[in-house]
Amino acid sequence: MGERSIWGLDIRRNESQRTETREAVASGAALTVPYLTMNAAAALIASFGLLQNSPAVIIGAMLIAMLYGPIVGVALGLAEASLPLLARSLVSEIAGAAWVWAIGYAVGAASRQIPIGSEVLSRTSPNILDLLIALAGGVAGGFTYIWTGLSGVIVGVAIATALVPPLASCGILLAHHLPGLAVGAFLLFLSNFTAIAVGAMIIFWLAGHRHAASNLSQKVLIPRAISLVLLAVLGTHLTRTLNRTIAQSALEGIIRKTLSYEVAKLPGARFVTVTLAQRDGATVAWVVVRTPQPLSPEQVGQLNDMVNRTTGTAVLLHVRSVITAETSPQGYIYEPMFQPSDEP
Repeated sequence: MGERSIWGLDIRRNESQRTETREAVASGAALTVPYLTMNAAAALIASFGLLQNSPAVIIGAMLIAMLYGPIVGVALGLAEASLPLLARSLVSEIAGAAWVWAIGYAVGAASRQIPIGSEVLSRTSPNILDLLIALAGGVAGGFTYIWTGLSGVIVGVAIATALVPPLASCGILLAHHLPGLAVGAFLLFLSNFTAIAVGAMIIFWLAGHRHAASNLSQKVLIPRAISLVLLAVLGTHLTRTLNRTIAQSALEGIIRKTLSYEVAKLPGARFVTVTLAQRDGATVAWVVVRTPQPLSPEQVGQLNDMVNRTTGTAVLLHVRSVITAETSPQGYIYEPMFQPSDEP
């Protein structure tokens, strides 16, 4: 890749074009009343959509949010070694993010009786793929500012690199006293913020938004180094997270297959589901089985031994027996140990 092109496309801009880009970025990164108002509306819509478990409503919140602009300002400030622009953009982003988080927390505190749904939980376990999406979104966002005719693309970039929903999720989860999950949601926002800034910074730098190396002071190099180091640290952590998720999914699949086969050998019993969790450093498999009578400790022990041999690892089974009956007009095929009406 040459200094003046990327993938054979010349993206270097002249001074007049760079001035237009600079003005557009500075305008979008300003901390203004409309900026706070639109982010407040986006936070409310996102919070309600998260509680309602409605993807369409959440996407609507992404479209009107304005947190993307200050991140582009951070990217241009890093590329041009402009500390004033970098500082203004960071203040705008921090103020906007805190504003969105506070609204999410207020909505969560007012709706603690509403259970947490999948749309909130899906934003609590980011991985390296989320970081790569945001990095690509930063590159695309940088292009929209330096290339004429691409202004409409920023809408798609805003949807792909969601910023408001993770912050709103963080506030809601803290209001529901779930700090562990809230940290995961904030980590998703931080990953998006960092990757977008680095991706857009690279595009601005390639477009000619830079100072000569001799003019760079240590004060400018430090924020650049911090952004790159933070991206590397997040990338390493999220890669490990993805690897753990893949390994757990594979282990869960083997356990599910093994138990489905073995439980079917028991009269009237059917395997329902398995969920893995870590407890005191050990892997625990919480299993639900539908059966006419509870599985005995001896039966669970035999299943546990079978699972350990199949997976090649130590797993502790906890089996919940849901008492059921199978009935025909002639009577019970599998008669329950307790009548279904007696279940709590």
